[in-house]
Amino acid sequence: MSSYRVIIVDDERMAREGIAETIEWTTLGMVLAGTAVNGQQALEKIQELQPDVVITDIKMPIVDGLQLIEQGLKISPHIVFIVLSGFGEFELATQAMRFGVRRYLLKPSDEHEITEALQWSKQEVDAIRSNFAENTQSKVSNALASQGIISSSIPSDLLQAIVEADESRLMKISRLWIEQLLSEGLSLHALQENNNHVLSYIGNQLKSEYGISTTLTALESHDIQAFQKELGKLYTSFHYRKIDKKGMLVIKIKQLTIQHIQNRQLSLQWLAQHYLFLNSEYLGKLFRQDTGEKYTQFLTFVRMKKAKELLLSHPTMKIYEVAEQCGFERDPQYFSNVFKKFYGFTPNEYRKQYLEDN
Repeated sequence: MSSYRVIIVDDERMAREGIAETIEWTTLGMVLAGTAVNGQQALEKIQELQPDVVITDIKMPIVDGLQLIEQGLKISPHIVFIVLSGFGEFELATQAMRFGVRRYLLKPSDEHEITEALQWSKQEVDAIRSNFAENTQSKVSNALASQGIISSSIPSDLLQAIVEADESRLMKISRLWIEQLLSEGLSLHALQENNNHVLSYIGNQLKSEYGISTTLTALESHDIQAFQKELGKLYTSFHYRKIDKKGMLVIKIKQLTIQHIQNRQLSLQWLAQHYLFLNSEYLGKLFRQDTGEKYTQFLTFVRMKKAKELLLSHPTMKIYEVAEQCGFERDPQYFSNVFKKFYGFTPNEYRKQYLEDN
């Protein structure tokens, strides 16, 4: 079984150690390569350990999670990031999506949620490895022979990454491809010409297929950063003009749900009436198509996550006060019943067990 190297980054010691100690790394076929207390330390670990997966908190001192993701992908563009975010940090989590992050967990996360995310990350790493191998193994020889534009599917793969708004994949493929070409002996002049041809090809495809016109700067060197900068321009031109409005609407629903979780009237109908001004049945259908679950399931999940956080972070808070903070202000008994059904313990039992274990 292939091993996948993982780094955990969180400024909270209990969070780091909790993940490190509860996950069955060997069973997953993964190796915990190291931990870091902030983004700066994590960047050093990335250079040293070359991880496949990084689990990172968003809010950290010195270098935060967003800066870590941005700079980490420049060091090692094949990394798959899993983001940990607390309540009130949803905006930051959505910003991470701009860097290609597609998996985030709401803190505190349990063993099952983290394990599921790690299993998903293995598939992502495998896809990156497979894509790179398939698109370079048999095609580099053609490039060396022609010393012109590379005859391969990679320009199309780069275009697809742009269209699918997967900026992380775009940067990963481009860097791995160029590194492979250089290792196989392609001349720097030929690489420069090739990169200009590829940019021109992608620009023409965006214009002919999607009506997106872009202005590109001709590359005057083989520099990978310059090439990726121009790819970034193409990505931005497409992503911000052809944005998936339905996907953004679902993100908005989730964001508003977290912001108004204290409101006992919170529902899809309430959001439709006060913020989204769209038919609630349409919103419900859209939400289920995009997420695979009903909005009511998501709402319960967010309420229970909030309750779990308050129980652990405020040990003296009364149960009825926790219920009020989670939108159950008129029926704390119903809150306790829902909590027990969700976690298998009453709120008091859950808090007591946590305090005894820690």
